[in-house]
Amino acid sequence: MRKEKLRFILNNKMFIIGSILFFAVVLVVIFAPLIAPHTYAEQSSMRLAAPCSEYPFGTDQYGRCIFSRVIYGSRIALSVGIVAVIIETLIGVTLGIVAGYYGKAIDKIVLFITDTTWSIPPIILAMAIVLMMGSSAQNVAIAIAVVSWAQFTKIVRAKVQSLKNLSYIEAAKIYGETDLSIILRYILPNLVSTIIILATLALPSAILSTTSMGFLGLGAQQPQPDWGMILSDGIQFIKNAPWITMAPGLAIVWTVLGFNLLGEGVKEMLDPRLKV
Repeated sequence: MRKEKLRFILNNKMFIIGSILFFAVVLVVIFAPLIAPHTYAEQSSMRLAAPCSEYPFGTDQYGRCIFSRVIYGSRIALSVGIVAVIIETLIGVTLGIVAGYYGKAIDKIVLFITDTTWSIPPIILAMAIVLMMGSSAQNVAIAIAVVSWAQFTKIVRAKVQSLKNLSYIEAAKIYGETDLSIILRYILPNLVSTIIILATLALPSAILSTTSMGFLGLGAQQPQPDWGMILSDGIQFIKNAPWITMAPGLAIVWTVLGFNLLGEGVKEMLDPRLKV
């Protein structure tokens, strides 16, 4: 049995490649002070210097090491993305369970709120929220969560509707178990794989949204090394110092690709029926 599971995992190429890319990012986040040759705010007289042994990805207009800023920036991207996904998972799953289990008027109200949220372009709504709350990495995480929970609600609601009519849940109702007990003991455990899949696939989108907000100047502020902000600052020097934008761009591609492959691999492992 264990050999079969191991063989199945090893045959899941997307999961293997995604895991390698994912753990590489995690190692960078954990050991950033050891990997980066400089601190992210340290300035030098070598402004807009090309990549060299001291500055592997060159320097920006303030003489700061781009490599070090990208390395430290991974912490912001990953932490904001994870916090956003946790919040949107809690909101979306809770509303999905309530709507799917109780139905009727409650279901209609939740669906109305969900459809209304889904109808507004996410980046515009997120910008409005951050502008009201103030520009910071924490507020970006909240804004991303507020605009992204609807997909969780829709999928979880449909899943709960199919679960609540099963015979053992009907029997639990007959024996007088409370709604909360039924949800926690019977429905929620059956949603675990679905929630893991949704959360894993939502993380790349959250990281992209984080960098997009940083690019617009609404995320972490100077001198914090937000990838989006580094990209934005480097655009004006793209002809003379293209390495400023290339380094965070490659970091974003690596991270998002890794999480996307990992998410698809997890989806295939937890629900083989979804395999194409």
